[in-house]
Amino acid sequence: MEVALRTIISKLWDYQQAILEIARLNRELKTYPDSIKSLEKSVSVIEESLKRTKSELDVNKANQKKKEEYLELCKSNLEKSESKLMEVTNQKDYSAVLNEIDYAKKEILETEEKLIAILESIERNEKNIEQFEKSLKEKQEELSKALEEFNTTKKGQIEKRENLLEKKKKLEQDIPVRYLKRFYEIAKKRNGVGVAMVEKDETCSACHMKIRPQKINEMKKNPDHIYTCENCQRILVIIDDENI
Repeated sequence: MEVALRTIISKLWDYQQAILEIARLNRELKTYPDSIKSLEKSVSVIEESLKRTKSELDVNKANQKKKEEYLELCKSNLEKSESKLMEVTNQKDYSAVLNEIDYAKKEILETEEKLIAILESIERNEKNIEQFEKSLKEKQEELSKALEEFNTTKKGQIEKRENLLEKKKKLEQDIPVRYLKRFYEIAKKRNGVGVAMVEKDETCSACHMKIRPQKINEMKKNPDHIYTCENCQRILVIIDDENI
C-alpha cells in the first residue's frame, strides 16, 4: 500500500530538520566556545606576565648583589682613607686624602639610593608575582572546569548527532526515492533547505514571503498533494502545533 503523500511531506520536513541539526552539531564540535578561547588567552597573558616579572626579579636581585658588594667596597675605602688622613704629613697629601673621602662618601650615598630603588623594585616584583600566580591558578581552574563541561557537552552532542544520523537513515528508507531526489534538487539551489513550513502569519518559513490564503486552504483541503512556495519554490508543509 502506497504511503499517503501528506505523510511523505511530513517525513521530508523531519528529514530536513535532521540534516540541519546534524550540520549545526558538526560545526559546534569543530569549534571551541568563545568563552574557552577567552580563558585560554587570559591564561597565556598571565603566564607571559609572570615569566617577564620573574625575569625582572632575577635581574634586580643580581643588581642588588652587585650594589651591596660595591657599597661594602666604598665603605672599606672610606675607612682606609679616614685612617690614612691621620698619617699624612703635608698639605698636598692631606688634600688628596680628603678628595678620596669625599668621593667615597658620594659613592656610598649614590649607591645606597640606587640600592633602595632596587629593593623597592624587588618588593614590587615579588608582590606582582604573588598576584600573577594567584590569578593564574584561578584562571587555570576556571579553564579546566570549562573544558570539562565542554567535553561533557561534546559527548552529549556526539550522542545526539549519532541518534540524528540514525533517524536520517531511517527516513531515507521511508521516503520514496523520487521525493528525496526532488527534495535535493530544490535544496541544492536553496542553501540546503528544500522544505519550508507555513508560519502562523501565513508566510514561508524560508523566504518569509506571504502565501496566498487560497493556497493554504487548498493545502488543508487536499493534503495529499505537493505545494510549493511561489517565491522560493520550496516544498510547503503545514505543521500542527502539537507536532512542532
